[in-house]
Amino acid sequence: MNWISASVGILVILLGIAIWRFGLVGWLSNVPKGGEIIDKEKAARLGGGYLSLLGICFIAFGYAVENLPNQTIMVIVACYIPVNMVILVSYLVAQSRNMRR
Repeated sequence: MNWISASVGILVILLGIAIWRFGLVGWLSNVPKGGEIIDKEKAARLGGGYLSLLGICFIAFGYAVENLPNQTIMVIVACYIPVNMVILVSYLVAQSRNMRR
């Protein structure tokens, strides 16, 4: 397994778990610091879940780089980028519904 991708994945997973478990919503850059959050637990769960999913994808990508042929990796990357963008936009929409304007 590619140790750089695996270590980054583990760090991102640990960050996501810390945000989710301890409610560290202030660590999320898309959440305002003025206390305008409707449900702090939901915001922490959404942010932590997204970061954990992203970390798992890093680990899976590191495994793919070491064990799959180059053409397969290119297909995986070509599919991963749009899927990740859709997940990111859905996370941001769900998080914005949790904030007062």
